[in-house]
Amino acid sequence: MIYLFRFLVLFGVFNLVNLYLLNSGAGMVPVWLGITIGSLMLSVRPWYHFFFSRPWFKGLAIFGLVAFVIIECFIMISGFKTNIDAKCDYIIVLGARVRGRVLSLTLKNRLDKAYEYLVKHPETVAILSGGQGHGEDLSEGEAMRNYLLEKGIEKERLIVENQSTNTEENIGYSFQIIDQNKKDAKVIVITSRFHILRSKMIARGIGKRVEGIGVNTIPYLVPTYYLREFFAVIKECGKILAKIIFSS
Repeated sequence: MIYLFRFLVLFGVFNLVNLYLLNSGAGMVPVWLGITIGSLMLSVRPWYHFFFSRPWFKGLAIFGLVAFVIIECFIMISGFKTNIDAKCDYIIVLGARVRGRVLSLTLKNRLDKAYEYLVKHPETVAILSGGQGHGEDLSEGEAMRNYLLEKGIEKERLIVENQSTNTEENIGYSFQIIDQNKKDAKVIVITSRFHILRSKMIARGIGKRVEGIGVNTIPYLVPTYYLREFFAVIKECGKILAKIIFSS
């Protein structure tokens, strides 16, 4: 077990260097720093025996590991259970970072999948969802529209939602647009694979049902994004539980 913590030290340093070089912390620098420091402590044999000789610590560690594995399995299964042949009225393409006017690779991958879907299903309309953040010369939604227009998708099939700042707003604001045009529309969300489960949970939280089409994540960012999504899914579960408790 002690060797696992020694591996986590190296793994944590690797991911911190990745985030620094890519300038893409995704809010995860403090988390990886905490994992690295904590693993460094537990990789020292006296500290390891000190903590793991405490039943409460051992129980907490086992519970955390089991919860992590179960939630990550759900995240991965949701991301890979996708079907580009399924027909729908609207696709919602979730935004990602734009550097100035240049699309990040994550966003480009999502748009390439959206383009593939729109070509295959000419009756479908796309909601391009994402506001303008720090370091962005235009909103993510506008950047997405420009990209798809250049690839030949008709302007009439592209609707920009440029007010959202997070996934919850992406889904909520997009459905406000969709409901104005068609009630009970069939909707598919196109985003990164790690993002599909939470997108479905958020949609369920506002009384909507969506399917998902997942896009591969940049390999060296997989640990960061899947770890971040673990905490995000727990937070979303907490919101759902609070809603159930306070509405009963």
